[in-house]
Amino acid sequence: MLPVQKESGTRERLLEAGAEAIAAKSFNACGLAEILAAAGVPKGSFYHYFASKEDFGIALIDRECAGYVEFLAPVLGDQTLSPLERLRSVFQKSRDDFATRGVGRHCLIPKLALETAQLSEPVHAAVKRAYEKWSALLAAVIRDGQTAGEIDRAHDADRLANMLVMLWEGATMRMQIDRSLQPVDDFLAFAFDALLKARS
Repeated sequence: MLPVQKESGTRERLLEAGAEAIAAKSFNACGLAEILAAAGVPKGSFYHYFASKEDFGIALIDRECAGYVEFLAPVLGDQTLSPLERLRSVFQKSRDDFATRGVGRHCLIPKLALETAQLSEPVHAAVKRAYEKWSALLAAVIRDGQTAGEIDRAHDADRLANMLVMLWEGATMRMQIDRSLQPVDDFLAFAFDALLKARS
């Protein structure tokens, strides 16, 4: 997922510092004192905005998800492009962001997704909710593509959207392991030249 736009204020400084610290390490390994020091915020101010570290984690996930939905909306709603072109544009823009900012960067939600077995149920639910929202947006465009004859109608749109998300997350994880854009390029080639291709 792409980075969200920064806002001013103490709460946003805490969220920004937390996102960077957790993405670099993990939710469980990142202590509150570390986040407070990075944000330059006293402990008392933290509890003014968040009831607990768990509440903070949920806010981080919701922030990341909202930022990505904000990024997706104009891309997926661009009526100058066909549905399949809009769908490809989402992943291509993310690929271009990796190329610009580096293949080693970590996204917060996938990072937390790997920790779901150790996370509390509310944080786990927030991660799941974020992925479901992403999949639902993709599924709507897939249905438009099926109506336009660009995407095979034999696919269930919701399952196909979930599969695209899973394949993409796997590709970005492998990208970080290999330190190469090749896995995401392979994803783009497979997804749009084979998986999504309409049967002739």
